[in-house]
Amino acid sequence: MKNVLFTTTALAALAIGGVASAQGISLFGDARLGLGYNINNDGSANGDEDLRAISRVRFGVNMTGETDSGITFGATIRADNAVGGQGGTLGQTAGNVFVSGSWGTLTYGDTNAADEQWVGDIPGNLSLTGLGDLQETFFISNGGSFGDDTANNFAANPTARPTVRYDFDIAGFGISLSSNRDLTDVVVGAGYQADFGGGSFGIGVGYNNYKSFRQTVGTGLSVCEDGAGGLTTTCNAGDDVFTIAGADSTTEVPEGEQWSAAVTGDWENFGLGVVWTQADSKSNDFVEGAKFGTIGVGGTFGWDAFTVGAYYVNIYEGSERLEGYDGKSAYGLTAAYDLGGGAQVAGGVARTFGRDELFQGGSLIQTDQDADTVADFGIKMAF
Repeated sequence: MKNVLFTTTALAALAIGGVASAQGISLFGDARLGLGYNINNDGSANGDEDLRAISRVRFGVNMTGETDSGITFGATIRADNAVGGQGGTLGQTAGNVFVSGSWGTLTYGDTNAADEQWVGDIPGNLSLTGLGDLQETFFISNGGSFGDDTANNFAANPTARPTVRYDFDIAGFGISLSSNRDLTDVVVGAGYQADFGGGSFGIGVGYNNYKSFRQTVGTGLSVCEDGAGGLTTTCNAGDDVFTIAGADSTTEVPEGEQWSAAVTGDWENFGLGVVWTQADSKSNDFVEGAKFGTIGVGGTFGWDAFTVGAYYVNIYEGSERLEGYDGKSAYGLTAAYDLGGGAQVAGGVARTFGRDELFQGGSLIQTDQDADTVADFGIKMAF
């Protein structure tokens, strides 16, 4: 990444607040252009089975400083996230702010929780857009990386951000502690990194004890014909289902816990990772609990300027309102060619999870969704 540095005089000309005490400010950015199949501009599947032009440009700023006693401090924010960075009444949902010293590092804002910090995501996704980021680990502490936040699933927690996280590491060992905006969740992560066989080897574990939260979804109201020319929300298997837009609903997700673990290895031309998660949401007087378990593996292999990647993720357990995802899998094959100077040709093809329709109490609460084949190809740029 190339950084563009400004002197305090230039910063004053740009009217950036706090310039007099700024010790280091650098800009960063990325962009992409290319073609996508069956995806929206952000890489998520749209089911249209069409070919479209896709592009994006983003930039942000890193700010760092140091006190007289040697404590470092700083912040990072992307321009497109500026509104979330200012905090508002509920807290900072974009960008992050940190202070760091010999005692460790304290980070606030839109940052990894302790479990995600040490477990991470499955490797192998080199595609242009991410193709829906199907290889991302399903951390509840991340606010919902499940890729289906419109469903009534407990992997979409709107109160998970901002996050407060403390990190400390020594001699390859590390530990992190974090909590959510309301300081009600307890998240712990730990890991170890060491040299092994001419490369590096790492393990990471995470635990999240989360409290109940409410989730508002805007999936619309699912209805079907009642046989008398009208519509009903009581649908049966095989009925033609229609969706009435604009009917938001709110569901309570009971408290629960999530465990996660990862094993990774990186050598000169080869990288491999295996990630496991298991989440259990308890039942209460109003809502049944649910279980959600995943296992995924991915890797990369490179030679000269080429790198290829692949990943596979399986939802080995989904119960109650997540039963429609039970047994579903997603996978992808991707590649990139380094052009130098921060540019690379990248692309990939992937198959999304899909889901089955789900009935509870005689009512259809979730429509089925076929797995989609998605693809992209183009040029990535980093500045």
